Amino acid sequence: MNNRTFRGRRPVAAVALLILICGTPLHAWCGNQNLWVSFESGGGIVSYTSSQLRKSGMPAPVQLSTFPFVLGLAFDKSQNLWADVGHFQVVRFTPAQLKNLKNDPSPTPGVIITSTSSLNNIIGCNFDQKGNLWMVDVSADTLNEISKTQLAAGSGDITPVIVITLSGINDPNFVTFDKAGNAWVDDEADTQIAEFSASQLRSSGTKEPAVLLTDDGSGTSLSTPGEIVFDKKGNLWVANFGSNTVVEYAKGQLARSGNPTPTVKLSSAILEGPFGAAFDSKGDLVIANVNSGTIVKFTPNQLKTSGAPIPKVAVTATVTNDYQITFGPAF
Repeated sequence: MNNRTFRGRRPVAAVALLILICGTPLHAWCGNQNLWVSFESGGGIVSYTSSQLRKSGMPAPVQLSTFPFVLGLAFDKSQNLWADVGHFQVVRFTPAQLKNLKNDPSPTPGVIITSTSSLNNIIGCNFDQKGNLWMVDVSADTLNEISKTQLAAGSGDITPVIVITLSGINDPNFVTFDKAGNAWVDDEADTQIAEFSASQLRSSGTKEPAVLLTDDGSGTSLSTPGEIVFDKKGNLWVANFGSNTVVEYAKGQLARSGNPTPTVKLSSAILEGPFGAAFDSKGDLVIANVNSGTIVKFTPNQLKTSGAPIPKVAVTATVTNDYQITFGPAF
């Protein structure tokens, strides 16, 4: 089994706007899209244009290098980029700064929010339908909401408005939301995926998962799961770092707890430590491989059945140790 060790993970001590844009689900934007990739060490954030992802090769992305250590990133409705850059710190970069990265790759964030009293080790992040930012704390096993109002207030040391202790979850990394506003969280250590309902997200406290999915006994359906993402039909896709697979759970399989066998399992040889996952507006699924440093793209037709498809595009990245990836605006 692969052994992935992060500086940001225990024991060492998230774009999903939930707005259906142009009929597409999370992590999607109208028109041209860039792929934004965060790196756990040495890379900061890089951005690939749609044209760079049309063919295989080693294109030179634009880099945001203000912080070399970035674990989570997400865009808000105004196209500001928010990034987790420390154990308890999230920062904001404006569209104007992102547009000017070629000239200034190390801009000073306009907003720096910390939470020294409440957050220990934040990882992935994502926005909900109302514009609130949710962050996963891997050390405390919590899901934390920084409200839209708190984000608008600017820099400062704040306390999240909602802190949910994820009962039975021991190593959460990422959070994503379905169309109903339910939060889905991966558990890397215990190899499971948990749903917390929209009603559970309205208040702080210790919450039991509304739905809990575990491996089907094969050892490959869920194995050290990384980023999780929904397609436009409401099916859930999981990048399995541990088994070098990418799997789909159909929408109907998400209604109740259990150990269902995925409806689709991809096991292409080019999947070497798959960890980041994101859909573009065309329905292509992009997977970032930690071990090889490659970013691969599968077409909708390749996602219909299980097998070992050759990806349409394989891009060799200049940096490894990628973490969260998302499609966002092009500047």
